[in-house]
Amino acid sequence: MNKTEFSQRIAQLDNLTETDIRIIDYFDKHFMSIPYSKVIDICEEINIAKSTLGRFMVKIGFNGFQDFKKSTLESEQRRNISPIERYNKESKIKSGMEYIDRHFKEITGNITGTLENINKKDLEKAIELICDPERRIYIIGSATAHSLAEYFYLLGRYIKKDLVLLDANIANLPHKLIDSRKGDVLLAISYYRFSSVTTRLIRWFHQNRGETVVITDRAVNPFSHFATALLLMESQHNGLFNSRSSGFVLIEALVNYMGEVAGNDLGDNFHIMESLFEEFNVFSK
Repeated sequence: MNKTEFSQRIAQLDNLTETDIRIIDYFDKHFMSIPYSKVIDICEEINIAKSTLGRFMVKIGFNGFQDFKKSTLESEQRRNISPIERYNKESKIKSGMEYIDRHFKEITGNITGTLENINKKDLEKAIELICDPERRIYIIGSATAHSLAEYFYLLGRYIKKDLVLLDANIANLPHKLIDSRKGDVLLAISYYRFSSVTTRLIRWFHQNRGETVVITDRAVNPFSHFATALLLMESQHNGLFNSRSSGFVLIEALVNYMGEVAGNDLGDNFHIMESLFEEFNVFSK
């Protein structure tokens, strides 16, 4: 069931209560993240009992929330499939060169498609938050997304001192977040199958600190309604693994634009960084 079908069922209801209206409003705003939501969290956000939500689900023709949730998920999302399950083992590629050529064409298509389809309003908001010199930025990405997060952090440190790189070790997060404050920004990168640690952090940051910028590759995800700005990357690939190239290009663009905005203030940071490289003999001469 998609959002249009949900709206059609709602339109058939008569004598809606105030609570019904609150539930409908919540589901209308957060429909894309519902498949990954837990009933206890939804009820807490709407401030209703689980039995109240259950009765509403019956009103619109379901046996309960889990029945409704299953109807909104595609079969592969229900199984949270691994790369090997979706891999096309019947590839007709004959040579390595042919494969590389196809790969480059797929990546180019992803980058072009991302630029054409990205939510421009959310992109402008993300740029505004990341380039604000008064805001501290926390960055997280787990598994393959950690490399993108670290890339942003390493280059961003040339430009901005208030950058904090987080990792997916949940025991370390409190140590890194202890100095966080209202108005800080979380830049989170999370691709399907969505890290549970990253998801929990996005929700916590949204509820306790404020602004969240999320880079992901699926419109249906567990954190869309906790994101101040949601940036969707195309990641299609016929190989074993989906592509991260669009996300990398965006990260590269964002960090370089930070440099453009910083302008004349770049000098001090660069001098300090270069002197440290010199002190520790980081690069070959």
